[in-house]
Amino acid sequence: MKWVSNDVDLYNQTKEYIDTAVIPLIAISVGSDFKNTVSKGEFINLVSMDLERQLKGRVYLFPTYSYLKKSENVIENLIEWKTELQQEFKHVVFLTSDTELKEEKNEQLEGKLIWLPTIPLENMDENLKRKLLQDQVEQILNILLQSWNKS
Repeated sequence: MKWVSNDVDLYNQTKEYIDTAVIPLIAISVGSDFKNTVSKGEFINLVSMDLERQLKGRVYLFPTYSYLKKSENVIENLIEWKTELQQEFKHVVFLTSDTELKEEKNEQLEGKLIWLPTIPLENMDENLKRKLLQDQVEQILNILLQSWNKS
């Protein structure tokens, strides 16, 4: 389910089955790494949408959380998001390709951050792109299944 009115109605009818909130994280920077930053964001959005499509009855895809790459309060904001969303969802997962978040911040998010290496999709054949996205989604599915099985 996505952040759209119709899906909220469906969520309200079936909320006992939808226990996982997924929030894509995208860094914003227009400096020397502008194109690379955009590529990472594009990749995370595509993976997130594919994940939601495959797990429509189990996950709720929230809007992308965009932040300035140089911002120092990102983790505090994400902890606030996690705390708020855990009132409604048993599992809260953040998806990112931002290496800086991966390296030092996952502890503060209690392991709720899934980091994915960016695969440049810009000039890729559509069939290969679909396959690579599917492979990434399968990895996330494995992580989610482990998390769901623990609870």
